[in-house]
Amino acid sequence: MPLPVETPTLDSERLRLRKLTEEDAADMHALYSDEVAMAYWGTPVTKTIEESRQLLLRDIRAVDNCSALFWAIEWKATGAVIGKCTLWQYSENNQRAEVGYILNRQYWRLGLMTEALAAMIGYAFSGLGLHRLEADTDSNNTASLALLEKLGFQREGFFRERWYVNGQRQDSVMLGLLEQDWVSRI
Repeated sequence: MPLPVETPTLDSERLRLRKLTEEDAADMHALYSDEVAMAYWGTPVTKTIEESRQLLLRDIRAVDNCSALFWAIEWKATGAVIGKCTLWQYSENNQRAEVGYILNRQYWRLGLMTEALAAMIGYAFSGLGLHRLEADTDSNNTASLALLEKLGFQREGFFRERWYVNGQRQDSVMLGLLEQDWVSRI
């Protein structure tokens, strides 16, 4: 099944995952300009809202080209966009995709990314019919590794100095989650 042209809205208890729009630029700038939140992200920290808007437009174009799905993570209580998550590196033939996610630091350690990813993963397997999801995570990003393992991802590989991020070489841990493993958890 090819990726849908429109990003479906996914709801969880506290969050709404919805299509990214240009109107999200200010909320995303708060995230993209934060050096701590962006420490493991493959894009440099932005200095201006225009730089953040360009990153946002890149994601919107990827959805328009059916090469990825990006969701704005919206806090239902306030309507603020507090992060994003994605399915990308999609292979229809192999029924797999890679997950990506980032959350505004102000909302860390509240279980929100667990909630957001659970909604996205559920859609990936049941809505898209994927067989496998993968995650490529910096080996020093212990919070992200713990989150993925909590969701059932298993460590499958280690790549030394795979990425060059913020002027440093970073190792990468590859993790995978099979549809049958996800279904057996719920």
